[in-house]
Amino acid sequence: MDHIVHRVLRFDRFALDLARGCLRAGDQEIDLRPKTFEVLCYLAENAGRLVSKQELFEAVWPNVSVCDDSLVQCIRELRQKLGDDDRRLIKTVSRRGYLLDATVLAQAPQSWGESAPQQVPEAPPKLATEPDVLHRVLRAIAAYKLRILGAAGGLVCLALIFLLRFPVLVANPGHLSVTESASAALQSRPTFKDCADCPEMVALPAGEFMMGSPKDEPGRQGVEGLPRRVVIPKQIAIGKFEVTVDQFSAFVTETGMTVSNLCHVMVEIGGARAVWGPPEASFRQPGFEVSGSQPVVCVSLLEAQAYVMWLRRRTGKPYRLLTEAEWEYAARAGTSTIYSFGDDETALCGYARFADLGSRLGWGSICRSDTGAYGPLAVGSLRPNQWGIFDMHGNAWEWVEDCWTPIPSEIPTDGSAFSRAGSCEVGVMRGGSWAAGRSRVRSATRWPAKATSHNHNVGFRVALSLGE
Repeated sequence: MDHIVHRVLRFDRFALDLARGCLRAGDQEIDLRPKTFEVLCYLAENAGRLVSKQELFEAVWPNVSVCDDSLVQCIRELRQKLGDDDRRLIKTVSRRGYLLDATVLAQAPQSWGESAPQQVPEAPPKLATEPDVLHRVLRAIAAYKLRILGAAGGLVCLALIFLLRFPVLVANPGHLSVTESASAALQSRPTFKDCADCPEMVALPAGEFMMGSPKDEPGRQGVEGLPRRVVIPKQIAIGKFEVTVDQFSAFVTETGMTVSNLCHVMVEIGGARAVWGPPEASFRQPGFEVSGSQPVVCVSLLEAQAYVMWLRRRTGKPYRLLTEAEWEYAARAGTSTIYSFGDDETALCGYARFADLGSRLGWGSICRSDTGAYGPLAVGSLRPNQWGIFDMHGNAWEWVEDCWTPIPSEIPTDGSAFSRAGSCEVGVMRGGSWAAGRSRVRSATRWPAKATSHNHNVGFRVALSLGE
């Protein structure tokens, strides 16, 4: 073979396994946050060379602007975990960058139980010739979160097949963001559409999950409740995307529904809070430039329910809104972390349209996207969660079927909706929006709103009961 594929980097007393996405000292695994792991990978791949801060930002936080403190926290964590209090391993060059001062030896993969083969220093690398997209796919397969998936063994085999066909050299390959592996390791879910104007649906299995948030979750609200076991007893399908302007327009055109200007928009967006203006907008003119592929907003809960009833009549199938439990089940996609991709807020710009550092909103924070436009993005513009569902974090708040209750223990644990006698005066929104701060786009966030209200950051997504 022309190339030898190395997947374990050894330095000092540590072994950095790029395929398993873990760091070990002997038989002990050292837990690192995803971005901290990426920083260490990049420093190890460039051992003995001063790596500038800007280079690290571009490698670990691609297309996202973050403050220096994000990198400083990663370096601080690495020194703590490596026992590098004297800065013998990771050296800081003032105002310039960092250097891993160690000899890094690379070896082919092996079982941790086997004795290490004789380590041979890596030959000077050849220039990579494969397209960058292939490198991204390969490293995504061999990423940090691979080891927590049930099918880890099969995925590692798949990674080996790709690696033999498209070898990736260790020296400075432009290490893939670990959080990008979440979308690369998608669990395939069937999709379908029941008509040309119908939403595309993703079929989800029956299952169970822990609904709510732990006490120490940043941004947590008491109305989320502590984690409790919830069962989704039957297969369901949910919209792969939020309902779009074009899809809602087809409903309005066919039914002749009157579209009134009852939607509130934010008229003052500086400082730490928004000021809402009088109702004068509509889903066609929501206060920002709109396209047919954006999520429809300025829709009340009653109008969202009217839309799903129209889908029922048009398709003969039991379309409806998601229940709160179903929404969170789909949003988490098998995870129990703050977001579907993990706990690292600095990765949020890759998955969520929210008030980031590039927003005109005064409460923007954490990272900077490359889109400065006001309002939501076209659906599917960012990365999906592990089940292939887009925009569960941010873009538009989503109405669900439940009536609002501030007592989370009242939410049924069998996946059904919480209801009240008569109609709901106050409904529930999930997921946050393009105007929400980072804590409002968490998987556990739930928020009340009047069922008759129209706001230019609120839309919805549909569900379909399967097997009925």
